[in-house]
Amino acid sequence: MDKKDRYIKVIDTAKTILNNYQIDEIGKMALISSILKNEFNEWIFCGFYRVVKKELLEIGPYQGSIIPCGHITFNRGVCGASAKEKQTIIVNDVSKFSGYISCDSQTISEIVVPVIKDKKLLAVLDIDGSRISQFDATDKSGLEKIVLLI
Repeated sequence: MDKKDRYIKVIDTAKTILNNYQIDEIGKMALISSILKNEFNEWIFCGFYRVVKKELLEIGPYQGSIIPCGHITFNRGVCGASAKEKQTIIVNDVSKFSGYISCDSQTISEIVVPVIKDKKLLAVLDIDGSRISQFDATDKSGLEKIVLLI
């Protein structure tokens, strides 16, 4: 199954599950991170950092074997940059990203997608990969559709 079809499968699964539960945004993040990580088991980390204070992210629901950062300010790392700019950021090689925050030496590439609801930033979805240029426009499109389910 190609990557685009995998995203279609994830979106369909997430819609079906989320339509059967009346859960809050954190519950939705937990289910989505689980569904994504199960489909894309090659990812190192798949999780959310939630906005908890002005320009401060805190770890939320996630899947993966690494111990993530507890807090990230909007002026640090890929997650902070995505939150500050409210845009998806793809980093092909994290060693070349100024201000990169390393939580796991296995992480080589990263994609971070903002979660925006009613024009307000709620969180960012952070995904780490173990290969150079692991993420592309297909990931960006698929993940941006998925976070709309929150």
